[in-house]
Amino acid sequence: MYPQLAIEAAAHSDVGRRRSHNEDSFAAQPCLGLFMVADGLGGNAAGEVASRMAIEVVKGCFEADEDIEETWPCGTGSAHDRDEVRLVMSVRRANRAIYHASQRQALQRGMATTFAGVLLAPGMAYIAHVGDSRVYRMRGGKLERLTRDHTLLEDLLREGDGALAALEALSDRANAITRALGANESVDIESRVEPTLPGDVFLVCSDGLWGPVPEGRIEGILGAHRDLSFAAELLTDLANEHGGPDNVTCVLARLGGG
Repeated sequence: MYPQLAIEAAAHSDVGRRRSHNEDSFAAQPCLGLFMVADGLGGNAAGEVASRMAIEVVKGCFEADEDIEETWPCGTGSAHDRDEVRLVMSVRRANRAIYHASQRQALQRGMATTFAGVLLAPGMAYIAHVGDSRVYRMRGGKLERLTRDHTLLEDLLREGDGALAALEALSDRANAITRALGANESVDIESRVEPTLPGDVFLVCSDGLWGPVPEGRIEGILGAHRDLSFAAELLTDLANEHGGPDNVTCVLARLGGG
């Protein structure tokens, strides 16, 4: 592992105003450079179990500092290449763990979860996600989304059918999740690598935040409040002020200088 980076972090989670319990799970681990959110799918059995398993399995892979056998079978490539593959394979391992657990326990049959995670290493951010939990980066006062939702609407838009496909998807199923951890024995994990700069702030959040709160408001809060703990609480409070339709979780990490 790399020497510990200078990273400030904070996280906050709330049940919201319309749910009886919180199916979101998260981790903020500056010592590992690892920041994650998982959102157990509403309406599915044991969503909170699936989200917790996703976080624990991925975190465990990094805490153990072990080589995941399938991560780099040829033993070649740069350390940065290994970081990206290591993160993706950790998420893949979580998917298998959730799926097999759901097959063994009748009460957990069909459980699944979204996942979004950022691994911060010197000069680079490695991002992996499945579903509609998101990763944003705040840089120079501007908020940029770094993930694309795996929903019916966005999948249709990416297919290039344009306005017609979007119009056909504008129904109750438009925001239906098309990928999730645990839904199947294998899953297509989307990943991305971004160069970092000192002062970058990464936000990892569930749809309980970005759904009710416009991105412009999120940008304004992150730009106005340097205290990450205060900003995280303010963001969850704002989601509740906008109706709190879902569990809301946000994880913030800021890279120090030097």
